[in-house]
Amino acid sequence: MSDRIVERGTPHVEWWEAASRNVERWGLQDVETLLLAMQEEQGELAQAYLEATHEDGDADRVSEELEDLGALCFQLAWRLDADRSADTEGSW
Repeated sequence: MSDRIVERGTPHVEWWEAASRNVERWGLQDVETLLLAMQEEQGELAQAYLEATHEDGDADRVSEELEDLGALCFQLAWRLDADRSADTEGSW
């Protein structure tokens, strides 16, 4: 996981915390897995938003799906940082 510090009270700290829990549970997943999960979550976010705005859906679900996607963005950044750090030739 990244050594960057996210202070409480900063925007999207919940996403960072969710990402940290995900890494504790599943480890630092590979890029392909994270990209696929992000695509799935983006679809769920779009569906939640459209249902909330056009079909009397649950507006709270939009925030929940956004947090899921935001957490995956942190996880992807951490994975890419780890991959760059491990690449001794700097080709990444």
